[in-house]
Amino acid sequence: MKKLFLILISSLLLISNLYAQSFSYEEFVNKYNEASILYSQKKYVESIKILDQLVVDDFALQYPSVFLSRALALNYIGKYEEAKKDIEKCIELQPYALKPIFVRSMISIGLKDYNKALDDINYCLNKNPDWADAYHQKGIIYLNEKKYPEALKCFDDALISSSGNYKAEYFSDRAFAYYYMNKLTDAKNDFLYSLTLGENDNVYLCLIDICYKTNQYEEGLKYADTLIENKRCLESAVIERSYIYLSQDRYDEVKRDLDLISKTVYSNSSFHKVKCIYCILTDDFSVAKEEIKLAQTLNPADEDVLLLLDILNNPTKIDKQNIKNLTKL
Repeated sequence: MKKLFLILISSLLLISNLYAQSFSYEEFVNKYNEASILYSQKKYVESIKILDQLVVDDFALQYPSVFLSRALALNYIGKYEEAKKDIEKCIELQPYALKPIFVRSMISIGLKDYNKALDDINYCLNKNPDWADAYHQKGIIYLNEKKYPEALKCFDDALISSSGNYKAEYFSDRAFAYYYMNKLTDAKNDFLYSLTLGENDNVYLCLIDICYKTNQYEEGLKYADTLIENKRCLESAVIERSYIYLSQDRYDEVKRDLDLISKTVYSNSSFHKVKCIYCILTDDFSVAKEEIKLAQTLNPADEDVLLLLDILNNPTKIDKQNIKNLTKL
């Protein structure tokens, strides 16, 4: 019986090997190109579905890029462990290629294994010391580790190494380093320059925040309106615009904005926080208490929320100007 079972298993493996290559070479290449187009359109799930077929094909062993491509797509949808398996397979098949090592560093960032990410990117830079993207990625690693001066130097190195072939993210990510170092003017300049190289909704949100913190309200409203009118990052842009309106005592506009998104942001603590501030400033303390409790439930670590709770528990201490400035701290 045992021998019969082994013969059956061997037969199944033989059949599996005979039918493993289900595509002709031309079909394989066409499928890969189709997956690449979907990936470039940020349709990662659809791209992965095609790549799932290709990685089990015999041609995959001759073209390890299918593993690299699926690793990248999986990385962008947050499936880091699966992405890591694919990139390790690619490295096994292409042990001397730098791109897979670079991508493994990227995946390690997603896994928060910053030491491994740094080891890989340093290896890449040792082999190719003029690789601008590698310096940029090294900066991202330091940015995640909150080592902002180190990140800033890496982003500078990326710009120098690029020889003028700039990418928007070289400037926008350097802007984040400046931002966290409280160099808001430098951050703003870099964010603005990045927009000349490519649109990015998060950059507009950061510009709104910087303008709010530096009292450049009308300019901040301009960036908010750009997003809202085009229905891009609508909820976040409306919340950011509301803070500017609060600073200008434009309470009718705040109410209009909050009503605009109220049905879609119930699970967003930032919405409940700004609504709490609005209610305090308009003397509606009962609703303010309800809103801040919701904000605390959704984000118990938010220091602003804890401060607002303390203020509402001691209403005689309320200083409305300080409350308006709360999120500028």
